[in-house]
Amino acid sequence: MEWGTQHSMQTPSTLSIWLSEQALPLAIIVVLLAFVMIVLTVSARNRRIRLNQARSGTNEDTFVDSLVVYGFDPEISRTVYRYLQDQQNVHFPIEATDMLDEDLGLDLVDLDETVRDVLQLTRRRYQPGLRHTPLVTVEDLIKFVQASPRQVDLAA
Repeated sequence: MEWGTQHSMQTPSTLSIWLSEQALPLAIIVVLLAFVMIVLTVSARNRRIRLNQARSGTNEDTFVDSLVVYGFDPEISRTVYRYLQDQQNVHFPIEATDMLDEDLGLDLVDLDETVRDVLQLTRRRYQPGLRHTPLVTVEDLIKFVQASPRQVDLAA
């Protein structure tokens, strides 16, 4: 009998050994991630319900009216409100002091898209040099749009 021919048992590969050793920790991680996602989903839903209740008297008209007294353009205010509700999926009444990131959940990409779209909807030109400070609140966004120059139709 030669050496090596009598060993017909297959030894487990390092991958199968590693997977068998990691099965329990991976299962625990998956369960924890699922739990975190459920908690975040329920928390977001409860927050939305609380905001809807707390702001039950607030709507698009009261939002616009609250800004007009301070010299804000009602058309721009209304356009921003509608855009945030319809395009950025803000499903609770918006207030001028709402923070764009923390309260409304807009990241930098969403904010840039919002600025450009609202400027287009209000027929204003984008001039990034007008913005000396970051846009933090809904009011900041409306101020920026209102300060942006109107588009001039060029005669052909």
